[in-house]
Amino acid sequence: MTVEPRQLTEKGRQTRARLIEAAEAELLDHGRIEVTKVAERAGASLGLLYRYFENKDSLVASVVDGFYDRYEEAVFSTPAPAGSRWLDHEVERIGAEVAFLFGEPLSRRVVGGTPAEPAAAHADARRLGRHIDMAARNIEHGVARGEIATPVDPRLAAAAIIGGLRSCLAVALAEGSSMSTEQVVDTVTRISSAVISAVEPRGVS
Repeated sequence: MTVEPRQLTEKGRQTRARLIEAAEAELLDHGRIEVTKVAERAGASLGLLYRYFENKDSLVASVVDGFYDRYEEAVFSTPAPAGSRWLDHEVERIGAEVAFLFGEPLSRRVVGGTPAEPAAAHADARRLGRHIDMAARNIEHGVARGEIATPVDPRLAAAAIIGGLRSCLAVALAEGSSMSTEQVVDTVTRISSAVISAVEPRGVS
C-alpha cells in the first residue's frame, strides 16, 4: 500500500520526495521509469522504495500527479481580477499555461506526446479529465456573464481547446523545434476563438 505524505514524519516526507525526484530524472532521461535505477539515483535500497510506493505504477502515478499539481498551481489557482473581462483573463491564462509547459522539463514526457509508461498514460488521462471539467466550468462562467455568444457545449468546447493545446505542444516541444511560446499562445488563442465566440460583456459581475 502506498504511504500518503500526510502519514509520514518530516524525514519520511523528505525520503519520499527524494525518490520522486529520482523517478522524474529517470523519466526525463529515458522516457520510462525503472525502479532499480530510481533507487540507485536516490541512494536508497529497493526495499526502502517499496516502503513508500506499493509498486512501480504507484511511483509513476506520483510523478505524473506531482507534475499536474505544479501545473494547476501555476495556471488555475489565480482567480480573475474583479472587473476583468472573461476573454482578457482567458488570454492571460493561456499565456501562463504555455509558459509553464515550456519551462517545465517533464512537459515533453507527459503532455508533449503519449507517455511510454502505461501508468503515466492512465494518470495523465485522469488529470486531463479533471482539466476538461475545470475548463468547462470556466466556459460556463463566460456564458453566464454574457461574454460568450455562440451556443456551445462547454465540455466539448473545453476538450477541443485542450486537445488543440496539447497537439501544439507536441509539435513545439519536439526535439529540434524552434517554436516560441508566443507562437503557441497565438495559435491556441486562435483555436479558442474558433471554438467559442466572445463578445463585449453586458456587465461584469
